[in-house]
Amino acid sequence: MAITCNVCYYDRNSDKNQFCEVCGSEIRPSMTLAETPEKGLQGREAEIFHKSINQNINNYPLTTSVSTDIPTSSLSNVVAQETSLSPINPSNPTIITGTVAKLIPKQVGVPIPEFIIDSNNAIIGKFHPELGPVEIDLDGFYGDDTVSSTHAEIYFENNQWHIKDLGSSNGIYIKPTGKTRFGYRINKSEILNSGDEIAIGKIRLLFLLI
Repeated sequence: MAITCNVCYYDRNSDKNQFCEVCGSEIRPSMTLAETPEKGLQGREAEIFHKSINQNINNYPLTTSVSTDIPTSSLSNVVAQETSLSPINPSNPTIITGTVAKLIPKQVGVPIPEFIIDSNNAIIGKFHPELGPVEIDLDGFYGDDTVSSTHAEIYFENNQWHIKDLGSSNGIYIKPTGKTRFGYRINKSEILNSGDEIAIGKIRLLFLLI
């Protein structure tokens, strides 16, 4: 009687064959190790059976490729959520919710009540006939005589707002939020946090994130 292989379905194996003539898969005995006690294999018979099973495993190792197509949609969603989180200034727990900020003059009767900074950078100073206009023009404010034409630059970089002196005559001073006094005149780019107060010469401005 011919035996059909359960792996390649070759149907002309002799009933005396233990392995398929085509693919080499085991076709006899058909019982599993778990079934051995139920079939009554004991002693020498059980030893021969186990030996044949082990020999078949060694001679015909598993060659089926393991799929590596692991769905990554969930991981992509997690990464997307993390990258969409608002950046946080490590020196201040203020959450930066965007790249728009404003400066509010701390004077009474000012020509302009506030300045919106909605670009990557803004120059603070006064109009100059040769240099032209600036984004934050402090001409007409009390103390504007201490403001240079191109006094300072505020810009957004690496998820932080910064301010730097552009070579002004009277400098820039910052009073960090929660402090009662201004610090020393800055000599390098400094990070700005919402609530910080900036002194451009004698003109004081409150920096706020929108």
